[in-house]
Amino acid sequence: MPTIRVDQEVFEGLQQLAQPFVDTPSAVIRRLLEAQGALKRQADVPRPRPEALTPQSVYEAYLLVTLATEFDGQGTKRDVTHAIVKRMMKDGFIGAADQELVSTGETKAENTITWARNALKQRGHISRASPRGTWALTPQGRSAAGKATIPRPQPAAFPAA
Repeated sequence: MPTIRVDQEVFEGLQQLAQPFVDTPSAVIRRLLEAQGALKRQADVPRPRPEALTPQSVYEAYLLVTLATEFDGQGTKRDVTHAIVKRMMKDGFIGAADQELVSTGETKAENTITWARNALKQRGHISRASPRGTWALTPQGRSAAGKATIPRPQPAAFPAA
């Protein structure tokens, strides 16, 4: 997607027209362009909601299964995160909102994977004793991975990169 820069005054105007926690700047601009007839109206065409974030529970399932199947239960944060993002994008679970950057420089998807790892660690599925930067399943985590259900892939809502 192209990146555009707008004046602060224009951005504040977009904020006034936006539905909080729902609209992106692109969604507001789309509505304005559709109302002016400058953009074909897509109201009748089902569209993905790129502004919706993928729930952490989906990341948790992918983390368990990916660690178990692609890394034999243990891998580096970087490698595991990359594999999860790649697989989730292919399955249509990562949209534009998940690809936005957070203050750490990571995408929201990468950040949510880290939070998913923390939640699984709290539940005893990921080892607290593994070396820094290494994520390892516990015996309980291996069992949970065997029972984990990966959501069914979505119909190409978000094109794979």
